[in-house]
Amino acid sequence: MVRFSTASAMLIFVLAGSAPAQSPPAPSAAEAVVKDYTDAANKSDLERFLSLYHPAVRKYRFSGQLASEGLAHNRQAYAKSFTANPDLHVEKLAVMTFGDKVVAYNRVTGLAGGKTADEITAYQVENGLITNIVYIERIGR
Repeated sequence: MVRFSTASAMLIFVLAGSAPAQSPPAPSAAEAVVKDYTDAANKSDLERFLSLYHPAVRKYRFSGQLASEGLAHNRQAYAKSFTANPDLHVEKLAVMTFGDKVVAYNRVTGLAGGKTADEITAYQVENGLITNIVYIERIGR
């Protein structure tokens, strides 16, 4: 039996649904917000990064456990994270959009200690702001 990691399965699912001869569709409004969010992270632009969150943003682990809520907690956490990881770079390997939901498969490099991580994250975007994030899987190496 062949086993796939969650990240591999996600990538196969995304790639299987795309036609090779077609150009990619224009990003949805929700996907554009997630792209701006990623760009802000890549620039360590804390203010731009946080400006894309709804004031009551909620973040969950895949099990449904609430991991954080609100801007104040995220400001504190990401100020530390951007300082600790000045070479952080998030590369989108695959993206799926369903209405106001965006699921992204990312590779994160430039982490402290030379570490790298692959991650799958789901975002909900309403009125141009990220309202909910679910961290589905993160595999570090």
